[in-house]
This record gives sequence, C-alpha cells and structure tokens, in this order.
Amino acid sequence: MQDDALLATATPREAIAFSANMRLPSSVTKDHISKLVEKLLEDLGILECADVMIGGALIKGISGGQRKRTSVGVEIITDPDLLFLDEPTSGLDSFSAFNLVKLLKQVASKNCAILCTIHQPSSEVFFNFDRCIYFSQGRIYYQGKVDDIVGHYQNIGHPCPENYNPSDFIMNLCQTETKEEMFIAIPGKFKSTDLNNTSSDHLVVHSSTPKFHPESSFLKQLWALTYREMISNIRDTGALMGRFGITIMLSLIFGLIFLGVGAKSNESDGDFNNHVGAISMLMILGLFGSAQSVMLNFPFERPMFLREFSTGTYGGLAYFVSKTAIEVPMTFLQTIVLYIISYFMMSLQGNYILLVLATFGLSMVSNSLAMILGCLVADVKDVTELAPLMYVPQILFGGFFIRTNLIPVWLRWVQYICGMKYGMNLVFMNEFRVSSDSCSATPGALKHCSDLLSSNSVDTEIFYVYIIVLVVLFAGFRIAAGFVLVQKANAVV
Repeated sequence: MQDDALLATATPREAIAFSANMRLPSSVTKDHISKLVEKLLEDLGILECADVMIGGALIKGISGGQRKRTSVGVEIITDPDLLFLDEPTSGLDSFSAFNLVKLLKQVASKNCAILCTIHQPSSEVFFNFDRCIYFSQGRIYYQGKVDDIVGHYQNIGHPCPENYNPSDFIMNLCQTETKEEMFIAIPGKFKSTDLNNTSSDHLVVHSSTPKFHPESSFLKQLWALTYREMISNIRDTGALMGRFGITIMLSLIFGLIFLGVGAKSNESDGDFNNHVGAISMLMILGLFGSAQSVMLNFPFERPMFLREFSTGTYGGLAYFVSKTAIEVPMTFLQTIVLYIISYFMMSLQGNYILLVLATFGLSMVSNSLAMILGCLVADVKDVTELAPLMYVPQILFGGFFIRTNLIPVWLRWVQYICGMKYGMNLVFMNEFRVSSDSCSATPGALKHCSDLLSSNSVDTEIFYVYIIVLVVLFAGFRIAAGFVLVQKANAVV
C-alpha cells in the first residue's frame, strides 16, 4: 500500500463509500454506511477535502498525505480482521501521522490485527504501537513489546539516552554496530534469529493462498462500476477533450486534403488512388483513435484494479463488462463525429450508416487489442513502445498499401487475425461497390473498382462473415485481456 492505487477522478468520500458498499455485508444499510464514511473522514482529518478529486499523475487533486490517508480509509471502512500497511505515515506531517496511528490503534482495539512498516516514527507515534520487530541484514534484533524495548537494551549494555526517541536509538545502533561487534562482543545477550540460515525443517509453508470473494452480487458490482466509469469519463475533461478534439482536428485536415475526392470519377488512376487513400486514412484514424485513450489511461488504472480485485471488492467479469458498457457508446460517438465532418467534405459515395458501423467495429477491435497491451505492460512508456508491434501489421494487411494477393502466400494467414482487414473489406464493399455512381460511370472506373475488390479477396456475398469475425475478434481480445489481468491480480494476492 506504499503506492496509493486510487481512482484519480474519484473523491475521498466516493472512494471510501465505494469500498464500503462493495465489501460490507448486504445487511448494512446505506444510511449506516453514510454515517460510517462521515465518521471515518473526520477521524482521518480529510473532511475538508472529502469532495475534491483525488488526482494522480495527469490530474490535479489532493495532497500526497491526504491521498495516503484516503488509502488507509478505503481498507479501514470494511472493519477487517487483519490489515497490512506499508509505511502508512510516509508523506504525512508529525501531527497527521500521530492522528493516523492513533486511529489505527483504535481499530486494533476492536479485535483487528494491524501489521505495518513504519519510517522514522516520532516518539508519540512509536509508543502507540503494542509490539515491534527490528530487522537488520536478515536478523531479528528485537521482537517484543514496545514498553519493554528500553529495558531490554539497558540490560545488554546499550542504554538509551534520556529524552531520546527509542526507535531512532535502535535504528542507529543497528546501522553503526557491525554484526561481529553485536554478536561476538556480547555473546548470548541478543535473542536474535538469523533468517538467512533458518533450516527449512522449522518453516511452515502454506501451499494455498486465501482468496477474497466479492460480498455484493454481480448486478450490484456491474451497476456501481459502470456508474463510476461514467463519472470518471465525464470528470476527466482533459482526456475527453483530447479524444474528441484530436478526432475533430484530424477529420478536418483529412477533409481538406481529400476535399471532394469521392465525387470525382474513378476513371483515372490518380482520382481512384486518391479516393482509396481517403478511405484508408479514415480507417487508420478509426484504428488508432479509440486505442490511444486506452493505451494512455489503462496503465494508470491497472494498479487500482489489482488492489480492488485482490481484496474482493468486485470480480473481473463485472469490471470488464462495465468498461465495455462505457467504451462502446464513447467509441460510437467518436466514429459519428469522424464521419460527420469527413463524409461530406470528401463527398464519399457509400452509405453513411454502413461506413460508420464498419469503422466502429474496427475501432472496438482495436480498443480491445489496446486493452490486452495495457494488461500485459504496467508502464505507459512500454505500452507506447510496444504498440507498433500490434498495430503496424494491421495496416500492412489491411489491403490499401499492398494488395493482399501480392503478399507472400506463407504470410497471408496473418490477415485473418487482423481486424483492419475485415473492416476494410466492409468499407470497400460499401464505397466501391460496382453499382455506385463513381464506379459505374465509365468502363475504366468499373475496372478500377472491380480490381480493388478482387485483388483484396473481397467477396460481397459473404459480408455477414466479415461482421461476425469483427465481433469474434472484439470479444476474443476482450476476454484475453480479462484473463491476463485476472491472472496478474491472482499472482499479487
């Protein structure tokens, strides 16, 4: 818990309430949960920022100390039997650290065992602990009650100076005294354990790891996650404006460059190639448009999912269905915006709705592919570096840079797992159908359109197969992403 894995667009009140609603028994009423949340916010000292976004690397929010206390609150609200905390006071001032540890002591008094690492505790903080363990280079230098520690070191010849923090004294002792001096100069006085040399005969190893299962039903998880995802998208105005702003800007640029290209005759090679190029650029924009947001945002959400899934807040299926429920309309709206601008500026000949649906299908496959990448790799930098490996083949086998009948036979099989191929097939069938005005106007135009379809193995009789394959690829990639992420979450537990 040293890294605060929280949703950047949520507020402390929402984060703690979400944890309580998902993890507390269904017998606990909403009114009781609200009272628990308000009381905990006050005890944690974050009531004044309870309705401010938590923030993160890309979103401005509360301070690091307030974020740390929110992370602790997310776990405490469930009244656990056992709680592990990694440096919960790091980043806090002395007063906030004291109040937090005091709150943890109150929780521990309610039959909850709390274990935590602590970094440079003050005297007030240190004496709030019941027991402590000091390690140094694989050896336990002390394990026992906090109240007995001064007397213990007094008895073995290392008295703690008066009015001196015992924790600082022992830490300095462990750092300044060598093992030889500590264990040879005063043999038998240190009751220590060497963890490096412990015999395996004395170790008890549990082969199974306890798993936490969600308390709430699937429908409750789905509703809560979908609502949270929707609010997150609305609040993240920067990402929202970037996603649609880039689509609008590139659509205008493409529209100006390929202005009226669809209205021209496909008789000449130049006009026909320009027409194909315009369609190809729109499909490439559809390919990357929806994937970019996932590749940039999902690595930041990944730690949050790993924490919440491992603690039984919700299941993997509910999480991915909720992500899909929000991503589908967002991607569809993005595709509509793309064609509202470019369709009329380019004077395209195909059916508007069919062009939108074909591009939307490709975008959703691309979105799922990006999610696989986000699940496999934790760092945004690594995601962007690996993205070309997954998306460049899509472009190469799409059929617009090189006709598929010119690709070596032993490589052509790759096209069957590329969503771009099936999306392009549907678009080519729609825009360059032989019965359209631009293709049937002259024998030369008809030949160009027919050659394009035949050289890319586009069969107009089996258009439904292309649609089915896009749906299968979308579902398959999405399921694969879920499987990868759940496996990584299980490995963390």
